[in-house]
Amino acid sequence: MKTSSDDSTLLLLDRILELTQRGGDQAELTRLISTVKQRLKETESRYRALNDNVPVGVYRRTPGPLGKLVMVNRALVDMFGYSSPEVLNQVPVARLYYHPEQCDAFSHKLFTDGEVIKEELKMRRADNQPFWISVTAAVICDDDGNVVYFDGIMEDITEAKAQKKAARAQQEQLIQADKMISLGILVSGVAHEINNPNQFVLSHISLLQKAWKDALPILDRYYDDHGDFKLGGTRYSKTRERIGSMFNNVREGTTRITHIVNELRDYAREQPSQLNEKVQLNHVVDSALSLLKNLTKKQTSAFYVTYGKRLPPFMGDYRRIEQVIINLIQNAVQALDEEPREISIVTSKESVAEGQPYLVFQINDTGKGISKENLKHITTPFFTTKRSSGGTGLGLSISENIVSSHGGRLEFVSEENEGTTVKLLLPAYNEEE
Repeated sequence: MKTSSDDSTLLLLDRILELTQRGGDQAELTRLISTVKQRLKETESRYRALNDNVPVGVYRRTPGPLGKLVMVNRALVDMFGYSSPEVLNQVPVARLYYHPEQCDAFSHKLFTDGEVIKEELKMRRADNQPFWISVTAAVICDDDGNVVYFDGIMEDITEAKAQKKAARAQQEQLIQADKMISLGILVSGVAHEINNPNQFVLSHISLLQKAWKDALPILDRYYDDHGDFKLGGTRYSKTRERIGSMFNNVREGTTRITHIVNELRDYAREQPSQLNEKVQLNHVVDSALSLLKNLTKKQTSAFYVTYGKRLPPFMGDYRRIEQVIINLIQNAVQALDEEPREISIVTSKESVAEGQPYLVFQINDTGKGISKENLKHITTPFFTTKRSSGGTGLGLSISENIVSSHGGRLEFVSEENEGTTVKLLLPAYNEEE
């Protein structure tokens, strides 16, 4: 029967004890002690190699928030980015936490529970860079039950957390994309159902207004001959002027509904798959400004336009990009609530990625600006800060969809009370390509 190295060492220790007690041969005693020392040295070397070769960080430290490391393996040293175990052992434990106050909380939890399992903590490397670890630790007590050490293992989970976060973000994008598809189908149907009765109401407003206008002289004569009378439950003298404005309000309301329905249709409409029209950006901007001339002139006299020279065309849909530019100009005009009321537009060409030339439409306003929180949501469907004034929150969502279908993008920079800058970038057409 074979015995383990540890068992044979115990037998040698028993023999040494026996020789010591009865005064045995001194030479044999010396030989046995030397053998035990050698075996202990081999055992220590074996366990040290095992400790250093495990792929996770192993440590022992004295207890409490002011505790010190007394043993660390090579994996832990590399994890924290120090040169040697001796250097790491000199670092205060709290200094290894990215938020040092968490050291106290972690120590308290260990004292209270006796162990922690896979606790996630944010730590600090030697170069002050943060990283995440999962730690499992337990308290070690002496024979009297006093806590003498915290022993534990650490695993670097920084990459795993990043992958998990990326997977979660991707999942959220897929969910959002699915919601947008469903929303598009819903919006298209709702827009159709709303538009039919709304057009019916709108088409009859003019006839009702005309009938009211024709009836007024008759009602006035009756009023003159017989005095005031009730019409629709209200005195004619009070109703006469109000009915005209009521018709106007109904017309404005139905027109507003038509506008919202058209925006819903634009949002739900699939973008054209063939964008094969060569379009000059300056021509589109000039056309949009012609349509908005009265609006811009009414809001500000400080309206500046600088056209880039010899700009190449882009491939796309003239009217769709004109719709985007009109929306951006209208937003800038509506932002001018206080002096200085100034808007500037610049068209140009620039290379922004791997030499790819882009046509740029940039518009700056000195308006009220957009808060950081709202800036993150401005292209989110139905998000608007102008709902009280009739905003639907679809203008920039539609614009972003149109620009994306052209292979371009919209960029927004804004500061509250400072103004907003929007850049529309479209890939320039390369004749050789």
